[in-house]
Amino acid sequence: MSPSWRRLAVALLGSLVLAGCARRGIPSPRSGSSDENVLMAYVACALVPAVEIAAAKFEAENPGKSVEIKSGQPSDLVRSIEQGDRPDVFVCLGDSEIGMLERAGTLDRSLRREVGSFRLALAVPAGKPLIGKAEDLASRRVKTIVMSVPGITSLGTDGKRALERAGVWKRVQSRLVLHETGAQALEALAQGKADAAVVYTPCPLLQVAGKVPANAVTVGDPLSASSERPARVHLGIHKRSSKTRLGQRFIAAMRSSELKADLAAVGIPAEQ
Repeated sequence: MSPSWRRLAVALLGSLVLAGCARRGIPSPRSGSSDENVLMAYVACALVPAVEIAAAKFEAENPGKSVEIKSGQPSDLVRSIEQGDRPDVFVCLGDSEIGMLERAGTLDRSLRREVGSFRLALAVPAGKPLIGKAEDLASRRVKTIVMSVPGITSLGTDGKRALERAGVWKRVQSRLVLHETGAQALEALAQGKADAAVVYTPCPLLQVAGKVPANAVTVGDPLSASSERPARVHLGIHKRSSKTRLGQRFIAAMRSSELKADLAAVGIPAEQ
């Protein structure tokens, strides 16, 4: 990272510490930015720190161009886009949310790109013994398990698949408390309302200031075998964007090899 935009990235991340899941711009309702020099990105809240770093690089390499970010829970962003919002770029973790928009013909599947590599793991409240295997969720000491909704959220869908693969899904269904978002499930765990949660590791939500404190939960080792396809951060482009090439340049900046270490520092590990 060059010194000039490294300083900018650090400054932007500092603002996130104060503002939590902040955004660098507020788009007009039902539209993207009409300014051809401004790229509008809708970004899952937990990924904002990484996208800020990529935006700083992109802006330094493209003078006169800028990135505005609207952040939120992935399901909320998908709903806004389905109702007519037109961001140029959409960034989320996992297949479900971006898949919904691609199947609806809203995002261009041929332009989707990926970055990062995440596995599933089990988290417990801080100070509690780790749960190392999915099979252990069926033990008597685990009374409540939280996760996000399968079929709607990527984390919920991937979690259900992993528990089915381990042969425990039906055995633990009566103990499951489903939340609309992974953030809500993790917050419930941190508050001691559950004994375990299904999360991605590394857990990007623990990197966002104002969300769940990193010391409130403990995340165990990955559940899945290294041969299984990991979850990734997906970057898509709206079919009705007038700034497709600009969007592609931003995506290339986020996927550049020189950013790998910086992205890993905010919770997006290099691809495996």
